[in-house]
This record gives sequence, structure tokens and C-alpha cells, in this order.
Amino acid sequence: MAKGTRGRIERLPGGEIRSHFIRIGLVEGAIISCMEKLPGGTIVLEFSRQEVALSGDLARSIEVSQI
Repeated sequence: MAKGTRGRIERLPGGEIRSHFIRIGLVEGAIISCMEKLPGGTIVLEFSRQEVALSGDLARSIEVSQI
């Protein structure tokens, strides 16, 4: 995702990381916004009135469609 764009989570990765995403509210169907892309690949997402920073590897593991 590019900074300033919005998207819908289509698919989360499986396993333990999926459980962590769900605990913080990142679920399939959620609408997210890309607030910032930092050097090194870290991305800051905004959803449900909260911001979360994800490493580039974690962010790439989430399938998102742009809206």
C-alpha cells in the first residue's frame, strides 16, 4: 500500500501470527489506511481509531485490496 491509501484486508497469514493480528483487531474485512511507510519497509496502519506499525515482512504477509 502507498502512503495515504485505504484498503480492505482480504486474507491474513495462517498460524500463530494470525491469532496476534486478530487480537489487535486486524481481521479479514477490516478497512485499513496506510499512514506512513518508513525506511526499511516498516508500515504504519490505522484502523478502528488506532495505529499499528508492522515490519515490511509482516505487512507483505497480509493480502489487501485497495478501495
